Formats: sequence, structure tokens, C-alpha cells
Amino acid sequence: MWHDARSLRSLRSKRLEGSEALRAHLGADIEVGRHCPSCGSTTHGRPWARLADGTSTHVSLSRCGEHLVTVVAEHPVGIDVESIEAVTSRWDPALVLHPSEKHPHDLKEMRRLAHDLKEMRGPAHDLKEMRLLAHDLKEMRQRGAMWCRKEAILKALGTGLSTPMSEIRVADWPVVDIEAPGGLAAAVATIPQAGRGGSSTS
Repeated sequence: MWHDARSLRSLRSKRLEGSEALRAHLGADIEVGRHCPSCGSTTHGRPWARLADGTSTHVSLSRCGEHLVTVVAEHPVGIDVESIEAVTSRWDPALVLHPSEKHPHDLKEMRRLAHDLKEMRGPAHDLKEMRLLAHDLKEMRQRGAMWCRKEAILKALGTGLSTPMSEIRVADWPVVDIEAPGGLAAAVATIPQAGRGGSSTS
């Protein structure tokens, strides 16, 4: 479920915003909170939700700018939303991609694109420029999607970024892209397990 974070702005706290978003998703009478598996704190960490009947469910949430998204599942779940532009600005294939996911010509291709763009002059190059820009936009969207898939998987696993993204191969996990507002990418991962419980991810 997508939420407009501006409607939650009066709460002045990302933690409280997340709680209100989960209540909007599940119902006002649920219990919600946070728990950090590393230090045991209840002021930050993974969110949890307990339904009115006393049972727990798996939840995850993510925020980017004015947009906040929540997910509820019967199994461990993780969701992530990112600004495509922001991902592009900090993209490092060595830190994000598993060795089997790396394109062997990635750096060479980036240098070629940079050279071609620098050499463009005047209307004679308009078509070439448009093609290069289209290629760049496609690359940006792919990188945004990959980043979201990795974070969604890590959230579902419950390790977060304490596990390097480069150790995760997306093809090994049940993760799907989801529709997101313009300029954003989003993905959700659900890891089936026997039974149900209250473990949640953020």
C-alpha cells in the first residue's frame, strides 16, 4: 500500500509515520512497534505488527521523499523504494552487484558514453544524442530496480545492509518489481517458511 508521507508529516517522526502507515494498512486497532535485533532497542530497527486477535504478521515498509510504502505478508517480507536519480549518483557495481551479475564491459561502456556525449556538437548529432540519453535512462532504471531488489531481499532476510549487497544474487530469491511513482523504483521480496510469526522487516 502506497501512502502520502505529507499526510503524516504532523507526526514529525519517521518511526511514528511508519506506525501510522501500518495502521492505515492493517487497521487502527493493531499494535505496532520496532525492534532492533542487534541492540534490542525498541526505538529503531525492524517494525512488527500484532493484530487485534493477538496474532502477529510480517510487515515491512520503506520511504523515499514524500512516498511511503508498506507491505504485509504471511512470511518474512521486505520492501524497498528508492529514487532512481539518487541510486545513479552513488552507484558502484563492485558494492552492489554479485560477481555473476556484473557486466564485463560496464566501465568501458560508461567511458564510451561519456566520450560520445562530450563529442556531440550541433543538430547533426541530435538523433545520436537522443539514443544515448535513452540508453542512459534505461541504465538508470535498471540500476534503481537492482538496488531495490537487493534491499528488499536483505530486509526479508532480516540482516539489512549488514550483509553486503554484493553477496546477494537476485536470481536466487523470490523478488519482484512493483509499480512506483515517477522517478522511483520499488521491489518486494517474500521468503516462504513453515508456519507464521511476527518477524518483520524495515
